[in-house]
Amino acid sequence: MAATNSGRSVVISGGTGALGRALVSRFVAAGDRVIVPWIMKRELDAMEAEEGDALRRGRIVLVEADVAEEAGARRVADAATDAEALVNAVGGYGGGKPLHETELELWDRMYRMNVRTAVALSRALLPAMLARQRGSIANIASRAALDLPAGLSAYASAKGAVLSLSEILQKEVGDRHVRVNTIIPTTIDTPANRAAMPNADFSLWTAPAAIAEVIYWLSSDAGATVRGATVPV
Repeated sequence: MAATNSGRSVVISGGTGALGRALVSRFVAAGDRVIVPWIMKRELDAMEAEEGDALRRGRIVLVEADVAEEAGARRVADAATDAEALVNAVGGYGGGKPLHETELELWDRMYRMNVRTAVALSRALLPAMLARQRGSIANIASRAALDLPAGLSAYASAKGAVLSLSEILQKEVGDRHVRVNTIIPTTIDTPANRAAMPNADFSLWTAPAAIAEVIYWLSSDAGATVRGATVPV
């Protein structure tokens, strides 16, 4: 997908994770300035090891912030007042038990990681996008939100909430030239997933770089006419 939008500011939450680093790399390669919130030191170290040159050149700006909290989301927005795109890629997975054995704490954690982060950052960045009448938001859901597998009630419900959030948000902001799209990956080929499912056929999984390419295109001018879409990858 050939698309160029060099020179923009882009916020990528979860940018220090496996999928997030692929996203950051793709946007930086296009010439964008990427603002990346972080809270986990080991993921920060991995980012610095992989993207040291981009960090030194100011193409990546790291902001220590818990984006599930309003103060953290505001800190990111203050560092990205001219952001034209937001990718809500932070998230988490948990489950494996039937509902009656699933702790309420897991429901809270899945909502906080997958939904609240997207809500907080969207709230923080949308006023500036709406004022400029230009912007793109990409949210990450999951195939589990559609397949609804047994044992994943908390995770699938949280990702289902991401789908609803995206659809409602598009209706709220679409007439002001801000577009919202949702990406639905199948299992992503990450070290964590390989460790959790060592006997799986990894060739059937989706590479982070492939997902990053789709999200980049959706966030670019080339994808500007795609609005309110739910895109399987």
